[in-house]
Amino acid sequence: MLSKKSSFVHLSQAMKNSFSELNVGRHLRNAGITKKLVFSCLTIFQLLFLLVFEHRNWYHACLNKKATDLPSKDVIYDFLKVPTFNWRSFISAFA
Repeated sequence: MLSKKSSFVHLSQAMKNSFSELNVGRHLRNAGITKKLVFSCLTIFQLLFLLVFEHRNWYHACLNKKATDLPSKDVIYDFLKVPTFNWRSFISAFA
């Protein structure tokens, strides 16, 4: 079982500070987006966020040699499709 500080999320210090300053974790919790998987919701969100800014997709991320600790694609899809997660509330609060 991997921890919240898994090595697959390689955020720069500036990005970590931004996530902390913007209270992303709090906004996720307030929107009902809480841990129901092996990985924390904040960790999975950070991974998806990082992929967007690196102009990479999930397939290319998995091809990387350092991808041994990446969650499976099922974990990502399950995270994105949980019906109780209020994504509109999160996006509104985050914006």
